[in-house]
Amino acid sequence: MALENPALNEHSFRQGIEEAGAEPRGMSASGTYAIAGVLFVIVVAAAAFGWSQVEIVSVGGRKEALTPAWTWLAFLVTFVVAIVGAFAYRAAPITSVIYALGEGSLLGIASRYYDLRFDGIVSQALLATLCIFLAVYLLYSLKIVKVTSRFATGVIAATGGFVLLYAVVWLLSLLGADFRFLNAPTPLGIGISVLIVILGALNLTLDFNFIERAATAGHRGTCDGTPRSG
Repeated sequence: MALENPALNEHSFRQGIEEAGAEPRGMSASGTYAIAGVLFVIVVAAAAFGWSQVEIVSVGGRKEALTPAWTWLAFLVTFVVAIVGAFAYRAAPITSVIYALGEGSLLGIASRYYDLRFDGIVSQALLATLCIFLAVYLLYSLKIVKVTSRFATGVIAATGGFVLLYAVVWLLSLLGADFRFLNAPTPLGIGISVLIVILGALNLTLDFNFIERAATAGHRGTCDGTPRSG
């Protein structure tokens, strides 16, 4: 089963091993989660910094958020590092940290902006995200949700469909079309939002499955779920 992320597939793992030029060490699920935890801490710290850099000013009696002058530079650097990191496997220890710093700072800036517009929305989003992550991980670890090829294909296809939908909506909105019903507080808008949240949660199962299969594959860098021989 091939995932859409160019950095997370059998070919990328094999190429990374070839570039390393040495006997690779086995990947473990616990080690992967530990590294992800460290990067998460970096993202949170960078987000706190980005939040603190947003200036709140009063314009006509209304509070406005002014983003830092380096926002677009951070966006560009983060985008470039994401592309480089998907192919420069040996640089992963560096690119992953830089990406976490850039992404975290941008998330902090965006969070401060939305927190000003909708008081308390950031804390609610963080709590909801944490609860969804733990719930999906529990369902996956207990094998209540099983990732099969058909299941993965459905999730990937649905995700691509939503991405295409919003891309078309964005392009048409530039021409003056009104699609506010997609995110308006109406039964249809709420229903679409709920579907997106469910789809995002299902995508987490693909990540957990990939980590599990890669760890099972052992030292050979294959991700087909078959333990290595010898």
